[in-house]
Amino acid sequence: MKKTFTVEAALRCYPAWWRSRYAEEVRSVATDLGAEGRSASRLAFDLVRGAIRVRVRAQGMPAVYRLWTTRTRLSIAVATLPWMLVAPVVLMAMGTQSLSSRVGRIFPPQLSLIGPNDLQVMGRHAPMAAPPLTSAGWVVVDGSRAVLALFLVTLMVLTVGWSRLTSGIQRSSSPHRRKVALLAWAPGFALLADIGLVVALILVRPSRYHSTNGGLMVPLNGNPAAAHALGVALGIVAIVGWLLSIVCVGVATKQAEVAPADLRFGRTVSVIVAALLAALLVAYATWGIGLIVQARQAASGSHTTIAYSNQGLWPPMMCVLISGVVLSVAGARAAVRSWRVISIQFV
Repeated sequence: MKKTFTVEAALRCYPAWWRSRYAEEVRSVATDLGAEGRSASRLAFDLVRGAIRVRVRAQGMPAVYRLWTTRTRLSIAVATLPWMLVAPVVLMAMGTQSLSSRVGRIFPPQLSLIGPNDLQVMGRHAPMAAPPLTSAGWVVVDGSRAVLALFLVTLMVLTVGWSRLTSGIQRSSSPHRRKVALLAWAPGFALLADIGLVVALILVRPSRYHSTNGGLMVPLNGNPAAAHALGVALGIVAIVGWLLSIVCVGVATKQAEVAPADLRFGRTVSVIVAALLAALLVAYATWGIGLIVQARQAASGSHTTIAYSNQGLWPPMMCVLISGVVLSVAGARAAVRSWRVISIQFV
């Protein structure tokens, strides 16, 4: 009974088309091998390893259009979902930027994404120019900006892909096409909300300060309380909106009627997303290494240093990001192979 259960559990790892063609033969061979004394755990291990190979390479899959379109859609999902799950976490794992110096408190405490960065430090009598960033500090800045830029570029690529998904929904025979199309655009709505909050945050965040007679630095523009509230709201909206978007897109995808042209477009999107995720890995690695080198450079003199509230999460997040890149690249390669079969045999 144990051997039968083990073999059956391993067979469930194979796709349905494979089980319908080969399951009985494998059961017969497994029974014979078990009678000869072969270990049940060894048989199960070999079967699971074979199942992984079949699913990854589609070995022996019959030339049925439905099977190959399903495989292509799944491969596209495997290539894009790692970015959707990992990239927002990477941004949150970086945390809030802050500037510091041994000379005194830096104003403004963060580098501006737009406009000049006129950093000042409170001296004994009046503000003075802040010490410069180390060369590694600028590497950190450039790395963080590259992470943000790659995130936004990938979002635009996926937005174009979502628009193609909505066209497939409009061709479907579902009586609820409009509602499903709104689900497909859920990431776009979430993105617009995030962009609105980011713009508002930039507008209300103080960027210029002056000193009082008591030695305090008072902001000349912006609203620190509103900036803090918008920052909290941005985090909540981003997390909730992103999780809901993944669910909504999954539901909408099942309702779409996918044409060969849509699959070809999806294959291209999956390849681009996988490449951008790999570039994000490089930018994030550069950011973390820059922080490590900056600590050594800053120890040898007076400099302004840049830090992030969650920079201690860099090592585990690197492992997560590397895993996501490997999975995304594997999905993109599978999508390319599957589309090649469809273009040769069915188009």
